[in-house]
Amino acid sequence: MASTITLTGTPRTQKGKGAARKMRAENRIPGVVYGPGADPILIEISEREFVRTVTGHSVSNMILDLSVGGETIKALIREIQSDPLTQQILHVDLHRISMTEKIEVEVPLELLGVPIGVKDFGGVLAHPNRTLTVLCLAVDVPVNIEVDITALNIGDSIHVNDLDVGDLEIVSDPEMVVASVSAPRVEEEPVAEVVEGEAAAAGETPEGAEAREKEEEKGKGKGKEGE
Repeated sequence: MASTITLTGTPRTQKGKGAARKMRAENRIPGVVYGPGADPILIEISEREFVRTVTGHSVSNMILDLSVGGETIKALIREIQSDPLTQQILHVDLHRISMTEKIEVEVPLELLGVPIGVKDFGGVLAHPNRTLTVLCLAVDVPVNIEVDITALNIGDSIHVNDLDVGDLEIVSDPEMVVASVSAPRVEEEPVAEVVEGEAAAAGETPEGAEAREKEEEKGKGKGKEGE
């Protein structure tokens, strides 16, 4: 089962960009908790606590015990909005979940081993999709899904429908490629320039042929002088 992490939030009443900027200046993150069975709750979270909480964990399937307003709410992190330049966290969306109803969650895919096509034949491993969307109860959310790739040879691939995921319901496209091995790239050698005429027949370079012709001309000149 995925980790359950404790986090504390504080209810807030202020809305708008000005209030959000003020919170961020005070190292607090504005956020919202939404989900079935309850009205959305506006909250603020200590930036330091949030960063410490999520560091080292996969946020895609992290289950939170969110303490807010005297209530503990089970929730998933649905979105973390960050400034693209400073990487400061701007807003957090949390989704309230039920422990008795199935939820849709992203689970990391962990590749195990070194493919034979890479180890023995210099192939190139591709890992285009790193998570799998599944449907399950919160108590059954796995930390990750392990994928053994040691048998992959050149030209082989593993698709979602090849995975053993137990009782999990797969939402992702069953034909989605998880990992594949392709042949190594071969750099093309530059094609040598074709040397025409006598030089080509003799295997000479153009420079060599020119030098030989000059020598022949000199020899002909000497012959005329001796006549």
